[in-house]
Amino acid sequence: MFKLKTLLLVSILPLAYLIYHLIGFENGINAYVHKIKLLKSKQVKQEKLKKEINHYKTKILLLDANDVDIDFLEEKSYELGQSPNNAFTVKIK
Repeated sequence: MFKLKTLLLVSILPLAYLIYHLIGFENGINAYVHKIKLLKSKQVKQEKLKKEINHYKTKILLLDANDVDIDFLEEKSYELGQSPNNAFTVKIK
């Protein structure tokens, strides 16, 4: 019985050390969960920025010097308040 108690006492310290570091925040399971959440939020932000970049790229292509989109320019002129005299402009924002 004494050997069993001694073995349990000696094995409790390494097990406690192992469990502490498995659960610990800097390099344990909690750190893993935190890094996964951070990664997902950064991926969402990256996708949002990619969509914004593509949106601006299409706007730039519409204003290409060699091939100007007349409809886009007319739409922008209405937004700036320079519509023709015989047209009505309603701004919805």
